[in-house]
Amino acid sequence: MQIDTIAVVGPRGSVGSAIITALLSKGAPHQITALIRPESKYQRPESTSNINVVTADFNDSSSLVAALTGQDAILCCVPGGATQFASQKLLIDAAIEARVKLFFADEFISDVMSPHFQLFPAEVVGDKSKVRKYLVRKAMEGKIAWTALNGGPFFDMWLDKGVAGFNIPTRTATIYGAGTNPSCWTPLPVIADTVARMIQNPDRILNRPVFINGVKGITQNNILAALEAELGAKFKVEHVDVKKIKKEALEALEKGERMKVNRGLALNSQFNEEDGWADFGHLVNNELVGVEAIDVKMAVREYLRERHLVK
Repeated sequence: MQIDTIAVVGPRGSVGSAIITALLSKGAPHQITALIRPESKYQRPESTSNINVVTADFNDSSSLVAALTGQDAILCCVPGGATQFASQKLLIDAAIEARVKLFFADEFISDVMSPHFQLFPAEVVGDKSKVRKYLVRKAMEGKIAWTALNGGPFFDMWLDKGVAGFNIPTRTATIYGAGTNPSCWTPLPVIADTVARMIQNPDRILNRPVFINGVKGITQNNILAALEAELGAKFKVEHVDVKKIKKEALEALEKGERMKVNRGLALNSQFNEEDGWADFGHLVNNELVGVEAIDVKMAVREYLRERHLVK
């Protein structure tokens, strides 16, 4: 399969913009289309002429078909909660009618078919598993090919936002449980570069999800040790009962408190030594897409240097 043109849905977000940058750096595909809604504030980077900006009504099939005609692939990068089945089905069906060859699904997380993932409210994380099933069915019918990439939480963004439990400016850390649960995390730039390679060489990744792990040896304790070593300072550590967090999340699920559910289940999945599901190493196939994982110390060092926190 040859991919010369690609439409990117969600070009303004963290994931979409990073992937567009990676695609441009590799010089392929030859033409990128930023597919946006009429109200979008997206602006094409002034440094390139290789991005077309096309506006479409995402609630109208004919508008989407017109926008997707001539595209070899479509890459979906909308926020998790926006990945609802009805809108994604409309997009997939329009892609099929427009004769798009490849649908790159909006997953970018872990194993969306896992029973653990099914507990998360679709309003928050999206209908990713339902979308996957629909794509599988359409691929079996010969209508369109699909793929997806999953590398766990974005290493750099989880450190940025404090979700990983570390506040670097205040030198404080929240350790959930014993801090020893292994996880698969990948920096966003690695995700973006991997997507670009997949688009350049799609035949090996058609009609299957691809799992990668960008950082070896991820546990909270290992991240803490690396941060303290690189910064030359000890962190004040608070230990939190992650089992209690899970219990409260399940109670919130019964009450319909969806945001509390999402946070609690996310922390449980990553840090609960007895019930976590963050280590999907048995699914990882870095070699397939040219990913070379680095260790935690190097990942933390690169993160701190990129943010000018160390020399």
